Amino acid sequence: MITVADAVEAPELGLRVVSGHELLEVPITLAHVSELVTPREWLRGGELLMTVGLLLDMDETSCIAYLEDCRAGGVAAVALGLGPRLPYQECPEPLRRAADTVGVPLLEVPAEVPFIAVTKWVFATMAEQERRDLDAAMSANRRLTQVATASTPLAALLDVWAEISDDDCVVTDGVGRVLARTPHTSDQVAHEASDVLHTAVEKAGGSLTGWSLHGRFEIHTVGDHVPLAYVILGAQMNPVARHSSTVLVSLLALEVERRHVAAQPERQRRATIFGQLMRPAIKPAHAQQLAESVGWRSTLVQVAVVKPCPAETDALVYRLRASLSPALIRVHGGLVEIAHPESDQLINTIGSVAAGLPVGVGAPVGVDALAVSATQARSLVLVSQQVGRIVTSAEGETVRLLLGVAEPRVLRGFADSVLAPLDQLDGRERIDLLRTLEEWLRVNGSWDPAAARLSVHRNTVRNRIERIAALTGRHLDNGDDRMELWLALKARAAAPRG
Repeated sequence: MITVADAVEAPELGLRVVSGHELLEVPITLAHVSELVTPREWLRGGELLMTVGLLLDMDETSCIAYLEDCRAGGVAAVALGLGPRLPYQECPEPLRRAADTVGVPLLEVPAEVPFIAVTKWVFATMAEQERRDLDAAMSANRRLTQVATASTPLAALLDVWAEISDDDCVVTDGVGRVLARTPHTSDQVAHEASDVLHTAVEKAGGSLTGWSLHGRFEIHTVGDHVPLAYVILGAQMNPVARHSSTVLVSLLALEVERRHVAAQPERQRRATIFGQLMRPAIKPAHAQQLAESVGWRSTLVQVAVVKPCPAETDALVYRLRASLSPALIRVHGGLVEIAHPESDQLINTIGSVAAGLPVGVGAPVGVDALAVSATQARSLVLVSQQVGRIVTSAEGETVRLLLGVAEPRVLRGFADSVLAPLDQLDGRERIDLLRTLEEWLRVNGSWDPAAARLSVHRNTVRNRIERIAALTGRHLDNGDDRMELWLALKARAAAPRG
């Protein structure tokens, strides 16, 4: 990058500052000559704009309008050419005052320096600077490549990057957890980068691909189909760092891919052990030996089963492995099965990683009964798909769970048909009979406990139950009739009228 100050300091140009001494650190992108009094639409920003003022009315109002148009076009500075055959031999006072008012650097180009000399100097200086930046970048790339084979290449690469650039670099795994960062990157910046990543992934529908810019960070995704990691770089890089950033990202990606491939045998071993533990007739001692070989010390384990979309299976498995390191995971029959020794962590993580997917969770069991928990989990996947949430075998109200599978209008129709004779009674009697029926059924038809719950005499309970039997035509000493009335009460509670 070259600035107006660099051009002014070049002895071969002899430029003199007329106005804007405090504005000379503006970058110059190119040199341009124009005699238009409204040049804005021909500018792209950063130009050292040279003119002899041939068409400019030299009054302060016209000069202000001209310089405001230049500023709107993004010029770095305006340079007025002077000479004996040119309109001006020195800078006119109206133009100088206008430059002070508008705040645009105004320079004089001496008569002995043609505009082409200024143009050639700008482009030659930019080319030389680009060559130096490229040489520095090549040197930086060689250093990055050399440390890529170090014993800890991730840390070594980031150390070299910190010497090349002041910009931060944060490397996360595929679920957004920080794996490494440059030494000068603070905790606050690392958290900010991680938050930006999570927001970007959420907006992208679960995963990013390729390269993308998000605020002051650019995010590079490592992995083709499944994001294995993310490299987050500060976006305001100097030219040397910009040239070297692609090499850095490529070498970091190679290291992440190497780690992923190196871990493949261990993943296969754990999947094989999972299959062995699923054998129904496995002996407890052998099961315990297998569990200890994968680092399980808990006496109880639990299986969860997730039903993903086929295209999302690999990504889901990766996220689960990254988030549940003690787990055993395998894909079986289109379902993702997870065995884990910590129930709360298992359910919480799946709720986050597999949000919106059908999930069944079996009961905690001994390692020799893992197949039982898996069978329970598989059977609950369909129920989860119907009710739209994770379903566990430990849920106490099984009747409510099953009723939740049916449509509300079907439940209301069933409840109304069974309880219709009671619904026809006046308000007080209807409430008393329905409440008595519910409490009596809740204590399995025991008279005294039901009377105690209702705060009435046992004979009152008996009389009300006999009345219910007469009205509904159900024989309450018959188990099927009792179950029908109980289901009707539960169905009404599960699908009340709006």
